[in-house]
Amino acid sequence: MDNKNIIFQMPFDENDGALVAYDYSSNRTDGVVSGAHFVQGKNGNAISFSGDDTCEVDKSILPTLSVDFSMLMWVNGAECEVGTPTQLIWMLAFAGLDNYVEVPIEAKSGTWLSLALVKHGVKYRFYANSSLIKEVTNGGTLQGVSLNQDHYGGDYGFGLLDDVKMYNLALSQQDLISEISSAKQQAYTIDGHDFKDYGIYVSASDGLLSRPKLKDPLTVNWDNYHGESVDLMHKFIEARDITLSCFVKAESKIDFIKRVNDFAHLFDKKGTNRLVVDVHPVKPLIYEVYIKDEIEVSKTWNDSSMVGMFKLKLREPEPVKKVLKHIRVSEETKTCEITLTSTKYVNIYWGDGNVDYDIAGKDVSVQHEYTESGGYFPVVTGCIDEITSFTTNAIIVWERI
Repeated sequence: MDNKNIIFQMPFDENDGALVAYDYSSNRTDGVVSGAHFVQGKNGNAISFSGDDTCEVDKSILPTLSVDFSMLMWVNGAECEVGTPTQLIWMLAFAGLDNYVEVPIEAKSGTWLSLALVKHGVKYRFYANSSLIKEVTNGGTLQGVSLNQDHYGGDYGFGLLDDVKMYNLALSQQDLISEISSAKQQAYTIDGHDFKDYGIYVSASDGLLSRPKLKDPLTVNWDNYHGESVDLMHKFIEARDITLSCFVKAESKIDFIKRVNDFAHLFDKKGTNRLVVDVHPVKPLIYEVYIKDEIEVSKTWNDSSMVGMFKLKLREPEPVKKVLKHIRVSEETKTCEITLTSTKYVNIYWGDGNVDYDIAGKDVSVQHEYTESGGYFPVVTGCIDEITSFTTNAIIVWERI
């Protein structure tokens, strides 16, 4: 199992009111939302359906339903107008008259349940919280799959969905257990280099989510009035200061020196460094930073293993930003496009080391071509709140952060 086997990944982490639910897989099978809302979910946000609400995709995820696949999701059934359903029911429809299979799953309303359907040849395995509930063998032509509530006499479609994934292969039970238990570990990287590759670990952080200090506003002191007059109609903040409390582990003195030096050299490149903090499977925190102070390592020399501590002080000169994600899978998807209107200059850090500076004007279109396939996070910095129109073919990961 590999990320390349993920053919659909919809975490439903949009803000309430969003009309698009993004697919974070390379297929970009985004969903159009009608009526549904985004609420607190199992992991981040989830999509909430109340009867007739929909989230529809406009292209096929699988080439046909005859291939092997795995479908995973978190589900929370809700009460409906005629009662409280106690089950969720998988339904498989096969070619032919009344040729279908129903598999009930016990599901208490208001409780999150991890469900999975795995197709392997003519076998269909149904799981709840990684436990095998039932295995069905059917050699017929699969024509459709649905997940329903068990009540009758009213509308269907009441409940929450979160973290829906599809794989283009049949996952094992151990794979499903790993999916539930191995939420992405928090990681720190600089320009794609994991701190842990240098034996460096972050024990604490300051400033990552703090609101930077407000710049001094225009102030007038009148000698015949109490207090002062302050212009609070135009608020701007100072640069963001980030402090990471780190420790470094090495097997010897030479190894210790090499690790510290190699890590310090990462900050010698021209321009900013990209600090990425993975706190969520698809929504990392991203900062364009430079090193502010020296790296002063506190250590005690030892002939065997060594441990040292230091504080990494970084500054983010442009602390207000919009974060996107563009996925290049071929020549057809190599170009990321952004069109915006802004009276103030913004910069775009494309995530591959390239930057476009001082972009402003009405309906200004900017394009960037990625030469290698992969996922990239373009970052738009500046007075984001004063951008009056913004469109892009990329995923909007953070509207403003």
